[in-house]
This record gives sequence, structure tokens and C-alpha cells, in this order.
Amino acid sequence: MTLGENIQAARKQKGLSQEALAEQVGVSRQALGKWEKDTALPSLENLQALAAVLDVSVDALLGTARPDGTPEPALTLDTLRALLDARDAEKRRGIRLWGGAALAVAVLLFCGILGTAWQYNRQVQALQESYALAQQQFSATQSELSARMEELQAAVRQGEATVLDWSWQPIDRVVHDLDGSWVPASVSVTPRTATDGMTGQLVVVHQGGRYDGTTELMAMSLGADGVYRVERGLIFTVGETVDLSVQWQSTGGTTTNEPLGTVVCTEEAFRPQIIWAGSGDSFSYGYRTREEDGQTLLTLTSYPVELEVDAPVWMEVQTVEVDLRLDGAAGEPAATAVLECAGWSESGDRRTAVWRGTFLTGSAQNGWPYEGGAADFVARVTSVNGNTWTSIRPLAERQ
Repeated sequence: MTLGENIQAARKQKGLSQEALAEQVGVSRQALGKWEKDTALPSLENLQALAAVLDVSVDALLGTARPDGTPEPALTLDTLRALLDARDAEKRRGIRLWGGAALAVAVLLFCGILGTAWQYNRQVQALQESYALAQQQFSATQSELSARMEELQAAVRQGEATVLDWSWQPIDRVVHDLDGSWVPASVSVTPRTATDGMTGQLVVVHQGGRYDGTTELMAMSLGADGVYRVERGLIFTVGETVDLSVQWQSTGGTTTNEPLGTVVCTEEAFRPQIIWAGSGDSFSYGYRTREEDGQTLLTLTSYPVELEVDAPVWMEVQTVEVDLRLDGAAGEPAATAVLECAGWSESGDRRTAVWRGTFLTGSAQNGWPYEGGAADFVARVTSVNGNTWTSIRPLAERQ
């Protein structure tokens, strides 16, 4: 089993959720999720913290299984420290042994008349064999550790995300036909690391809508800015969910796949929301009439007008206007207020802005001719792609 599978198995055996385990270890749930998916490796400190919380050893988390079922050596800080301590102990032992040998030589020389030269040679040979064996064992252990470190580093490299950033946005008007609503879209993908000759392909899986169950493979072009794009031929329809992933291929033929995300195509995803300031009985949405020279004139109870526009983050709003219509919403406007943006603020995949304007002009001081019927404010939001959305706010007569 991989490190991620071991962590996940130990967590489930402990009865902990990802959020609970991440909180106890002191990391984010996303980081823990990447460890369990083997797309990233924890640091040694985090690995030790995981082992402590899950009541298992670090070796159990890092270890794999040989064909005979015995565990592989696990590369941990304790293991490496123990091996280094063992190496130092061998060196100290050798020094002590060599010191003892020297003393033995001195004794043998001093007692040469006793014929102990043969014993001295035998001791020296044994010491040399013992030291050579220790050196051989340490070299083998060191080689095994180096190989294990290379395997872990390779796993980390393979677990790195290949995508730095990606985005999508409509590139033309939203189309409404007998089959529903749809919009042509573009997708941009920025790779984390690009190599010469690397090509990209977008994988599009449609769920629901007119293309339900179909998969598209779309070639991506590389721009001068290092971003790969699909700029034409991609259609998103209202009512479907689109799963996107990217497929990279190097000049050597190596293919790498990585999921990007999911686009939920709802009406709200393709249009802004227009929010009128004030409540239904607000003084801002009223009018008065008066007679002057045999003519009925209409004046507003409040000439300033304010709207909040909540739009998808990719949408570029070009203009926001409010018409005053005195003969029904379909009639010609008596006046138009052009609103100005007070600044956008983003939250997730949406952004909002307050737009303000006024109907107060020189021609409006005395009022507008009024023959009765509905009086409405009609807001119009227009994007740079030419799409226009409207919202009607009726005006109430005030005394």
C-alpha cells in the first residue's frame, strides 16, 4: 500500500474524519486530502504527528510489503538517526579495538620471550576482518537508504500538480433557441512547468443537457504568455454539468492527465442578478402628479437611483442604465439615467458592485408629461459581449 492509502486506512480505523484528523495534526483538510491521494507528501514533523494521533508507528505509515509479506525498511528520521548512531558506535569500537591491539602488541613485545607473537597476529587479523565486515554492512545499509530516498523523491515529483491555474468564460452572446440556452466558451490552462514541444489536450465530459453522455477531446493552442487555450468549438448549455481535465504529452511520448474541475451550467452562471436598493414601499420608488396649463406632469419622489449588480466573476459589464417608462415597460422611455460603478468586490465565482445615477436634469425639473397608466423603472445591464438583461421596478403614486 502507498503512504496515502496507509494514512487513510489508519484514519478510518481510528474513526476520524479528514477534518478531525487535520485539526489534531495542525494542517488543513486540503493538505491531508493530498496526502491520502498521494499527490503530496507530509514533512517528517507532520508524519510523526500523524503517527502519534493515529496510534501507529511512522514505519507502519511509510512501510510497504515485500512479496513474502515482511515490511520494507521505512525511511524515517528515527531510522536515519539510529543508523548514524550505529555508524559512530562502530567507529568508536574500531578505535577501542585498535587501541587494545596496540596494547596487546606492547605486551607481546614485552613478553616476547614467552612466544606470544603468534597470538598477536591472530588478534590483528580478526580485528581487520571485523572492521571490514562492519564497513561492508554499513555501505549496504547506506545504499538501501539512498535507494529509498530516491523512491520517495520520485513519488513527490509524480504527485506534484501539473496545473498552476485554469479558468473558463463565455466568448459570445448567450443564445436562446428551441433546444434551450447555450453559450460558446473558452478554457485557459496554465501549466506549472512547460517543456519544449509539450502539447495539451482538453477532455470535456458532458452530463445532462443536449450533449449528455458525450466526451470531447479538444486540442489546445499555446500562447506567447505560456497559457494553453481552447478558444473555439466549446459549447456549454444551461442544465448540464461539464467535467474538465487536461492531458499533457511530452516530446518523448509521456502522457500525464490531471482533472481541472466541474462547471455547473445554470441560468445564474451565465447572467447577472439585479438588486434594487430599498424596500417595496420605499420612498425611492414613488411619483407624484400635478396639473399645469391643462397638462398632467409627473415628478419623482426621489431622483437618485441605486442598483447592486451581482455577476459571474468572468463577466465584464459594460453599461448599467435605468429607464423611466410612463406608458408601460414596453413603451419608449421618458428619461434614462446612466449609472456609474462604485467598485467591484469578489467572493468565490461571483462579484458585486453598486451602481449609482440620477434622473435629475434641467428638463426634469418641472416633470414629464403623463397620460396615466403604469409608471416603471426598467434597469438594463449590458455586457461587452452584447448580452442585455433587464429588471422592472414599478413606481407607486404618493400623496
